Amino acid sequence: MIPALRTFARILARHWPALIAWYVGGEVLHRLLVQLAGFVGGYSTLGGLLLLPLAVGARLAAYVAMYLTVRPSLVHVAQSGEPDAGIRAFLRSTLVAILPFSIFYAAWGMLDADQKEFFRLASSIAFRETGFGLGEAIVDRGGLISVGVLPVTVLVVALLVRALHARFRERLPEWTLTLAAYAELLWTFMLFTLVGQWLAGVRAWFSGRAGALWLQDFGDGVAAAIPSLASVWEAVLWLVGIVIAAAIVPAAWLAVAGVIYGADFDALPPVLARRTEALRGAVGSLARTLLQRFEDLWAAVAAIWRGGPLLFGAFALAYALWALAEHTGTRGVLQVIGGHESGFWSAWLPLVTVGVAAIAEPIRVAIVATAFDAVVGRPEAGIGVRESVADGESDGLVADGDVEPERPLGVVRQQEDGEDTVGIGPLPA
Repeated sequence: MIPALRTFARILARHWPALIAWYVGGEVLHRLLVQLAGFVGGYSTLGGLLLLPLAVGARLAAYVAMYLTVRPSLVHVAQSGEPDAGIRAFLRSTLVAILPFSIFYAAWGMLDADQKEFFRLASSIAFRETGFGLGEAIVDRGGLISVGVLPVTVLVVALLVRALHARFRERLPEWTLTLAAYAELLWTFMLFTLVGQWLAGVRAWFSGRAGALWLQDFGDGVAAAIPSLASVWEAVLWLVGIVIAAAIVPAAWLAVAGVIYGADFDALPPVLARRTEALRGAVGSLARTLLQRFEDLWAAVAAIWRGGPLLFGAFALAYALWALAEHTGTRGVLQVIGGHESGFWSAWLPLVTVGVAAIAEPIRVAIVATAFDAVVGRPEAGIGVRESVADGESDGLVADGDVEPERPLGVVRQQEDGEDTVGIGPLPA
């Protein structure tokens, strides 16, 4: 516990200003890109859809930079070898983190919030420019996203671009990693958008069925007849919410950090291992790319339980205390400001929340990074870290007949000195 506290204090002492700068920069860029996508979407929904994923990417890039910034202060993570410096290492880490971050982003409603803001801005512009549809047809404008030809086409084209880059990566210049990251971000964004739209349609369809209405009436009748049963049901729902807040959310952040740092271990499930070998010998580079992403995510998720219940319990407690402090701080600042008209809050509330988050988010990053470093430091966990690999690069996995290179695992190398860096190189201005 004492080494973990030292790591946590070292992160904040060395990197707090850089973490604040990365978070504020990412949040400002995110909001600007949402505004830009909404403006373009008012004239072309397709144009807006091509820009909106960049808003998600701005937040992702900020968090990747924050976690890479604190890496030199993580004793057990930093000992795993000197990662490449510069923008290439940053792009590779961003590329492999897109899928898990998008899952987290969509599951906690942040993707839906971005899409609603995009639609609000785009529709207001489209209605104004077309005379509310009376002067001219709205056609392909207004930001309305629905399951149809347009998003599916964008998804397929983005996947094809990813496949071509994965196939010809070694012949392409390094700047094409940026294109690959955008293509992966685009198809992932469209996939979760389509899944969300489909689920919303299924829920709407089911809620109008006679069976659903009967179940609702039956539940209301049972609650009215047996109040104690209704109380038990409400208690169960409350307990589920507590479990999600206290365990699943911090575990998700730990998995995201694991993917960014390149969590690696040699214990894939036998079924997955067999499928891995079969797919790699039978399908093209796109399937291999997707498989690599899920392997990275699997290794990161493994860090959650391989750290042990005591370590994860301490991490979950620290995260809960952070969440309580963040909520209390936000509420306290709002109470100090006092009551104002809605126009005041529409202009200043985003600034207030970003200001509080600029103080809170570096603490969250420090907590999550410290927890992952502690997991790597447990020899019995069997969790190591490796550099994030781009498509087609060696990822430490070998085929039959090859010789597997030796690699250190769980060897501690003290690294007390370090500056705020992305990888090992200097921070971009």
